[in-house]
Amino acid sequence: MYKVNPAKYTGVTVLPSEIAEKHLILSSAAQLKVIIYAFSRAGGFFDASAISEGTGISVEEVNDALSYWQDMGFIMLSDDEVKIENTVHTEKEAVTETPAAPLKTKNAPIPKNNPSKLTYEEICTRIGESENIRILLNEAQLSLGRTVGTGDQSSLILLHDYYGLPVEVILCICHYAATKGKATNMNYIYKIGVDWSQREIDTIEAADEELKSIEKTSAVWAQFCKESGIKNTVLTSSNEKYFSQWIKEWEFSVQMIVLAYEEMTAHTEKISFSYMHKILSGWYKKDIRTPEKAEEDKKNFILAQEKKALEKSGGKIRNRAEDIPPSDASYDIKRAEERARTSIPKVKKKEKR
Repeated sequence: MYKVNPAKYTGVTVLPSEIAEKHLILSSAAQLKVIIYAFSRAGGFFDASAISEGTGISVEEVNDALSYWQDMGFIMLSDDEVKIENTVHTEKEAVTETPAAPLKTKNAPIPKNNPSKLTYEEICTRIGESENIRILLNEAQLSLGRTVGTGDQSSLILLHDYYGLPVEVILCICHYAATKGKATNMNYIYKIGVDWSQREIDTIEAADEELKSIEKTSAVWAQFCKESGIKNTVLTSSNEKYFSQWIKEWEFSVQMIVLAYEEMTAHTEKISFSYMHKILSGWYKKDIRTPEKAEEDKKNFILAQEKKALEKSGGKIRNRAEDIPPSDASYDIKRAEERARTSIPKVKKKEKR
C-alpha cells in the first residue's frame, strides 16, 4: 500500500475531485497531462505551444485535449479568445446545417455512404448522455490494453450508433483483435464491425460462432500454405472469402483444396484463387469429395474429349491416300503396286551362241 509524502505538499496543484471520480478512466494519458498542466497554472494564461513544451505532447494532441476539457467545463477561453470564438459561432449559425446521418435500425439497409468521423464535441456529448457509450469506451481500453484517442473513440461510437452493434459485440471484436496482436489497429476492428453489421451478426452468440469460424478458416489456411509450399502466410480479406466458402459452405477438406491448387498450377503460371474456385465449384456440383473421385472425373473428361474428337472425324481414322482422286494418267501407279505385290516377274535366259 502507498500514501502521499506530506513533505511534498509544498507548492500543491489542486485538481477537482470530479476529474479523479469520472475522468481517470475515460480520459487518455495526453488529456490527463494537459489538465494537470492547466491546473498547475491556475490563475495564469497558457496556450497549446506552452503545454506542448511542458508535457512533451504534440501541439495537435494538446489542442484536442483542450477542446475536451473545455467541453467538460474545466477550462475556458480568455476574454480575447471569447470574442474570436463568438465571431466564429455567428458565422457558423448563418450556414445551413446538414442533417445528421440516419442510424441503423434492425433489418434496415445500411446507407452506402460511410458516416463522417465524430468531432470532439459530438464524442463528449455522447459520453455525457449515454451510459452505454461510457461503458463501451472504458471496456474497450481495458480489452485493447491502451487508451483510445479521439479517432478510435469515433470509430467505436459509430459502430454502436450508426451500424447498430450492441456494446458487448463491439467489445468481443476488440478482445479478438487484441488476441491477434492487432490491438492498435482500429481500422481492422472497424472493418470487422461493419461487416458483422451488414450480415446481422449482432448478438454475442452469433459473434462467438463467427469467431470460431474465423479461427477454423485461419487454421485451414495455415495448413494449406504448409502443404502447398506457399510462402505468403497472410490471409487477405478477398482470399478469406474464398476459403470461408470452401470450408463452411462447401465443406471441402484441406486435401481437396491443395489438390485444386495443384490442378491450377498445371494450367497457369500465376497463383489464381479464382481459378481454384472454378475447380472446386465443379467438384461441389458433382459431389466430388475425395482425390480418387477427382482423378476418376479427370479420366472421364479426357475420354469424353477423345470420343468427341473421334465422332467429329466421322467415326474412324481416315487414310490420306483414300482422299486422292482417281487419275486419268496412262500409267496407274496403284495398279503397278498391286501387280508388284501379287505377281512374280519372269526372267528369260539368254541363248548361247
